Amino acid sequence: MGRKASLILVGCAALFALALGDMTARAGKPAAASESASTFVPLARDEVGGITAPSVGPGPGAHGSTLLADKYGLLVVERTAGALVRVDAEGAPRASIELHEGAGEIVGDGRGAVFVADRGGDRILRVSPGDGEGRGLAIVGELSLPEPHGLALTPDGATLLVTSVADHQLIAVDVATLQPRWRAELAPEPRAVAVASDGRHAAVGFLSSGAVALVDLASAGADIRWIALDPRDHVDVSRDEEGGFDDDDGPLIAEVREAPSRFQVPTSTGRRYARNVFGLIFAGGDVLFAPHEVATPQLVRIPGRAQSDSYGGVEAIPPLVHRLAVIGQPTAPAGAYAVGEQIPVHQPRALAYDLAGDTLYIAGYGDDRVIAVADASRRSRRLAWVSTVNRGGESCGIDGLAVEGGRLWAHCELGRKLVRADLDALGRSSERVGARAWTRGVELAASRRSPLVERGAEIFRRSGDRRLSDGGVLACSSCHPEGRSDGLNWRLGPSVLQTPMLAGRVIGTAPFKWDGQDKNLAASLQHTIERLGGSPGSLARKDLVALQAFLESLPPPRPRSVADRPAVTRGQALFASADLACDACHLGDTLSDGVQHPLKGTLSTSDTPSLIGLGHSAPYYHDGSARDLGALVADKGSVHDMADLSKLSPEQRADLVAYLETL
Repeated sequence: MGRKASLILVGCAALFALALGDMTARAGKPAAASESASTFVPLARDEVGGITAPSVGPGPGAHGSTLLADKYGLLVVERTAGALVRVDAEGAPRASIELHEGAGEIVGDGRGAVFVADRGGDRILRVSPGDGEGRGLAIVGELSLPEPHGLALTPDGATLLVTSVADHQLIAVDVATLQPRWRAELAPEPRAVAVASDGRHAAVGFLSSGAVALVDLASAGADIRWIALDPRDHVDVSRDEEGGFDDDDGPLIAEVREAPSRFQVPTSTGRRYARNVFGLIFAGGDVLFAPHEVATPQLVRIPGRAQSDSYGGVEAIPPLVHRLAVIGQPTAPAGAYAVGEQIPVHQPRALAYDLAGDTLYIAGYGDDRVIAVADASRRSRRLAWVSTVNRGGESCGIDGLAVEGGRLWAHCELGRKLVRADLDALGRSSERVGARAWTRGVELAASRRSPLVERGAEIFRRSGDRRLSDGGVLACSSCHPEGRSDGLNWRLGPSVLQTPMLAGRVIGTAPFKWDGQDKNLAASLQHTIERLGGSPGSLARKDLVALQAFLESLPPPRPRSVADRPAVTRGQALFASADLACDACHLGDTLSDGVQHPLKGTLSTSDTPSLIGLGHSAPYYHDGSARDLGALVADKGSVHDMADLSKLSPEQRADLVAYLETL
């Protein structure tokens, strides 16, 4: 039986050509970051966007970034340094304000009102931007909010929209009083937010959900529509006569064991999923752009191997690609819908839009590439050029873009520097723009991380390194954005295993892997690289040590705010009760006993996972068979007999969930 696969679109029948054919068509082995592309295929026409050039674009502050351009130049959020920095025309620092490490975004209304999400400090700051020399740069107002990250201002400048990572909310803040107006409940792991030019709708992106939330602002967040980014058409894999899976070149998987369950647990063979929407932007005509990853996590990559302890994908279909979702106007008669285009950047996190040229700029955090999409808000959109800002072996890690003064600026999270290029020079380039087009500035602030942790952070995000994954397709941060989880279940040989949360869970929790087969973190890192198709033996020992140091430095996820303290107290009592005795295994600071237990399921033994950050790490169990905490406490998964949950009342289950969300 043959295999059928296509690059997909969500809610639309159009089909896009690859933006960079040479990158992804080498029998499932994309080019490494150091390889240059030789063929550019224009982005195909689609049904989203206008025919003529737009006259109306996003207002000032319609989306956040780590860079803010104003009449004096640039303000830069330095996340690893914990600082807000005013820079001069050459990208050199002039003044700074101290923030907490791991800050969120900055946004301004174009008239002097500037706001910063000090995520690590649980606060929103109103900032006086000062002048070009940094005189007058100061904090002039503050609002306490749990773990704010994404920021956007409505066109009238009256409302600041904030995503709360900890509370899974979109919060509307009155700019005049700096007090919350309303809160909208969202899915876990919200990040970016953007506002349409009419001020009627906002869009929110997520790390572990394959959808964008469209929020009706007039309804005070009560009306939310979800626009799916997951591919509509999935990989068609058919069983052969012997029960295996075939493609044209031979068997893909000889045997697939699905988890037994007392309930209907869906399987995911051949499905593809959108994840990691770090940035959103409304362009001309309120066309919304949402770059993201698409993972194919349920197929063995190596044909002919019956048992392969490696990550997904099939021949010519890599386990991970990156796409640009183009979403139609929320107010259009047909309603909002999305189409997808594959793009040649790895881990897209930063965006900027230039209305005058109707050009969208997208940067890859994993490969330091920047692309320009010309005629972005029109049906004739096309890839104009691709450039790499990294040269001389100096890594960047682009987490912010801005257009200012005829230049395109990019911010390097890893080097804490700005790089810039002249837009006219970039526009005259036809296809590939070399790194020499970019001028690199000086360090803006010192990192609070040690050099060893800095090295580990660079390796963790790095793509295109064949020592780390097969063909350099996957980076550690592809599946563990910010050291967290993509919420996916990956087929590893005969098993289906969920991506575990790493942040806050690696110190004192040995052994590792879902079955506890790796005795320490060093062994687990080497095993994971082998599963990715990499060669851990080719890495210097100091690189593996640096990776471990970086993982151990990651702060644990912030628990949700307690809305009902009595319910949490009752749930905690249930957790520790003689009937459930959850704390017999989930104990101590790590909430894990480090012991393997013979639970019913597909694993012969299951290691006790840490419950730190539990409310942010859905789905649950090693195979992700419990979709949320409600399903977990109702015993609706493939793992049973950890505790007798059958006698709990609906009210007791709700109390137990309320407690688990605080861990």
